[in-house]
Amino acid sequence: MIKNGNPILIFIGICLFCFSAIFLSAAQENKYEAILGEWDVQTEDGQYQFVFVFSMEGEVLKGMYQGTTGDVEMEDLTFENNQLSFTVNIDAGGQTMVIDYSATIEGDTLEGFLSLEYGEANITGKKRK
Repeated sequence: MIKNGNPILIFIGICLFCFSAIFLSAAQENKYEAILGEWDVQTEDGQYQFVFVFSMEGEVLKGMYQGTTGDVEMEDLTFENNQLSFTVNIDAGGQTMVIDYSATIEGDTLEGFLSLEYGEANITGKKRK
């Protein structure tokens, strides 16, 4: 327990703590800067189109899948070293369809694949300006 601590040292300690918290928060957002925003995505054959929306909620990366079945929150979302992966559970006529997505982000383009119980399909995407 500190008794009669130096007020200047206590103030400096508090300032350093606050600055480090701000820096860590900014660093976390910079880690995800490449992916934040809206992405227009489609299967390679163009048959299916959807939108991926990425945002920060505090220090946590959040994602929303928007498709013909509506908006669905992404689960198990990770983005590290330009590698993106997540899962969505879509209501397909009363049945839940689980779709796993995996892609590489390079600049404002996305390339990867989706996987579901029926097989896989290549996907491509472009970040909206």
